[in-house]
Amino acid sequence: MINEIATIDILNSALDKLSEINYNDIKSIESKVVDAKDTLITYRDKLQKEVDEFDKWAETQSNIDTAIQLDAEEQK
Repeated sequence: MINEIATIDILNSALDKLSEINYNDIKSIESKVVDAKDTLITYRDKLQKEVDEFDKWAETQSNIDTAIQLDAEEQK
């Protein structure tokens, strides 16, 4: 649930930046879009890092479990 709340906060932040756009000012549009994009990219990268770390941990655990099973089978 914590990740969902953080995701909502990040999305709201990006949406707020987009809502502040002055459509009569090209520099304002570019600046706000870039800010919103940077916010989303930063959060995406953070989540991807967490997923990658979990995948690495899960693979290690799987290898440990496999080794334990092989040892148990050899002892039979």
